Amino acid sequence: MQATAQCDASLTGHLFRTGSTETIAGATVILKETGLHNISDSSGVFRFDNLCSGAYTLLVTAVGYDSAVIRVVVSKDIHKDLFLRANGAQLEEVEVLGEKKQDIATNARSEIKGLQLFQTSGQTLGESLKSVPGLNSIQTGPSISKPVIHGLHSNRVLILNNGVRQEGQQWGSEHAPEIDPFIANKITIIKGAASVRYGSDAIVGVLLVEPRTLDPEKSLEGEANVVAGTNGRLGAVSAMLQGKGDGFFTGFNWRVQGTLKRAGNFSTAHYYLKNTGLGEEDFSLGANYTNKKNNFGVDAYYSQFHNKVGIFEGSHVGNVADLDSAFARSRPITPSYFSYKIDRTYQQIVHKLLKIDGHYLLKNGGKLEAQYSDQRNKRDEYDIDLPYSTDPNVLKMPQISFQIKTQALDLIYHQPTKNNFSGQWGLSGATQGNVFRGVRYLVPNFRNYSGGAFVIERYSKNNWMLEAGLRYDYRWLRVYRINNTTLDTYHNTSTYENVTGTIGSSYRVNDRLSFTANIGTAWRAPSVNELYIDGIHLSAASYEKGDSSLRSERSYNFTVSGKYESERFFAEAVVYDNIINNFIYAKPSLTPITLISGTYPLFNYTQANVNLKGLDLELRYKILPSLSIDARTSIVRAWNKTIHDYLIFMPADRFDNSLRYDIGKWGRTKNWYVSTGVLTVLKQTRVPPNSDYVPPPDGYTLLNANAGFECPVKNRQLNIELAGYNLANRSYRDYLNRFRYYADDLGINVVLRAKLTF
Repeated sequence: MQATAQCDASLTGHLFRTGSTETIAGATVILKETGLHNISDSSGVFRFDNLCSGAYTLLVTAVGYDSAVIRVVVSKDIHKDLFLRANGAQLEEVEVLGEKKQDIATNARSEIKGLQLFQTSGQTLGESLKSVPGLNSIQTGPSISKPVIHGLHSNRVLILNNGVRQEGQQWGSEHAPEIDPFIANKITIIKGAASVRYGSDAIVGVLLVEPRTLDPEKSLEGEANVVAGTNGRLGAVSAMLQGKGDGFFTGFNWRVQGTLKRAGNFSTAHYYLKNTGLGEEDFSLGANYTNKKNNFGVDAYYSQFHNKVGIFEGSHVGNVADLDSAFARSRPITPSYFSYKIDRTYQQIVHKLLKIDGHYLLKNGGKLEAQYSDQRNKRDEYDIDLPYSTDPNVLKMPQISFQIKTQALDLIYHQPTKNNFSGQWGLSGATQGNVFRGVRYLVPNFRNYSGGAFVIERYSKNNWMLEAGLRYDYRWLRVYRINNTTLDTYHNTSTYENVTGTIGSSYRVNDRLSFTANIGTAWRAPSVNELYIDGIHLSAASYEKGDSSLRSERSYNFTVSGKYESERFFAEAVVYDNIINNFIYAKPSLTPITLISGTYPLFNYTQANVNLKGLDLELRYKILPSLSIDARTSIVRAWNKTIHDYLIFMPADRFDNSLRYDIGKWGRTKNWYVSTGVLTVLKQTRVPPNSDYVPPPDGYTLLNANAGFECPVKNRQLNIELAGYNLANRSYRDYLNRFRYYADDLGINVVLRAKLTF
């Protein structure tokens, strides 16, 4: 459950001399309403943390400069570049209404950070986002999940890992993002079409997984996280250490981080799911250097994600009769016991990411930024059905193995704010290749080149902001195939190009009420998986067939959002209407396919024109100073215009209601809280008749609760939380879990979390 919002917003600023990029160190910045004050550091940066939403007045004074009074409205983390005039004596008042400069500022967005992020530690990226209205996850068993925004997932939800577009999601819904959530200091969810800034595939939204800014206050600091869960006997340990240089190394900062995670067979309310354990080992390294005198900086980041995930044994059957029986029975016939051992079938993934980013501050106040990234994603899948061979080396090989390599380069110019105008211009290019090896055929090798150019302009005055953007993208794809008759190699080449645009506006009525509206177009070329797959997807226990004649998707997305926030009441609503032409999806054939290795549900990729509409709603009210209620609602309506019926595999209506009591101090501890919540998911009744192998399961209601506090430990901070999920141990199946065909979802789970900041 997500906690009630805390006073945890931050306000950062960068002080410059008017007309130049010269920074102002040693300036005094006073937050009038709170009495807090700060001194800008050697790079002209100041910071205030733990601010509540509202309007604030900054008093800025510096020797040799005119003083300034700056009005700031805080509703989330914001950053301001402030310019002071030299050699004056008059107190100048400047009103600043707005938030941190964003790539597409008129899209609806949400954030998970601070306590809310801590309360998701130990979960997968997909699971950690489900408390946000409009978000869900599509699962393949208990360990594999992908984020869903407004009913869509996979290649339609772009994930940026520390500013780099995450690759490796081309192979279907059962391939989870290869990201360690412990690296994130904040996760930002952008809802709506965002192709103009981020390129193709951002049809329904973008997830920004953002590590903490590498600018430590002390020469050495860090944090350690420990998570333990009863279901699957899960254990996770993650630690981060960072520091900054002095003397000759002034301007240099560094960070090292690592995570270990392990779980055994997970359990439903009444039985264990055999072979569903997981193991994960991740680490990341980061460093940056900033030269204030010469106005440039460089940042380097490297991460490696490695995990091994078992696939539920009950999802693999021998013949059609066994498959029908597996669909029909309420409990699988696989043995029910706990074990950490992971047998075949399982998948093993290694994802490596290297990013180098550099920036240069121009004399006109603008900024040039260049980013290079290199990704290597290797995925091996091992089936329980071994190949026919007596060679032990062959028997150890994966049945399916592929590696995708991606290199990308982005150039961006951030124009200075002038006459109320600001914006970005950018160029991007990428090259990508896939090498497939394995005993079984699944997808062909390919080479992919892409490039794009965009411009976003923004006009802000008083309480209004207008925004418009335009982008052009080109993609060249060549796949290499083998003629089954002659065994000769041949290739197919396809090209895709498109123009996308966005226009939006936001209006702040007052310090409490604001509205935004955005209409944007987006597009997505069919992936190699959708075009040419022809084989068994082991992790999903299904057989999939692509269609090489598929065309690009084209989306027209309209989003309106409104937010009201006062001391006692918070309300936010997002309404959207998304029309997608040539929507690509895997359609159940309803006739299983039988091979030597077994019988599998068959899915064929096809296209349709669809329309998705919905509502995200969150209401929060303080009944008493220490007692509050929080209600979140997510509703999606998806219509398949081609068949004049509903679209399959869409999230059911979801209602998440919680009650929280803030106790406050207790002895040496502080910020005690206790909350309980009820999650209700209705049965998905809006599906065409006889459109799936198994009809949608019944709806369900889960009882959850959590309690936590903070404790100072020798000038360090310790956060503790005990959380319980599905406390009534309810048996249920979720419509978006692919393994609902064979087994129930997870039973009761009690999780203990601890984080030490030092």
